[in-house]
Amino acid sequence: MSTVTDVKKATEQLSPDDRWELFVWLRESQDVRNLQREELRRAIEVGLEQADCGDVAPLDISSIRSKVRERVK
Repeated sequence: MSTVTDVKKATEQLSPDDRWELFVWLRESQDVRNLQREELRRAIEVGLEQADCGDVAPLDISSIRSKVRERVK
């Protein structure tokens, strides 16, 4: 079994209050922030490499706005 599976199973056994506390702790955890930051850096690096190779798409601001509005709803 993977660690993720073990954590999921253990989380399912927590009370709603304990689950919420765990969620808040994870959200505020510096380790989690560091992992997210590294993931973002890798994604940016991939995007820059693609742009350097000419693999780009036109920027469609209206489409982006529409998607953001749908998410906000």
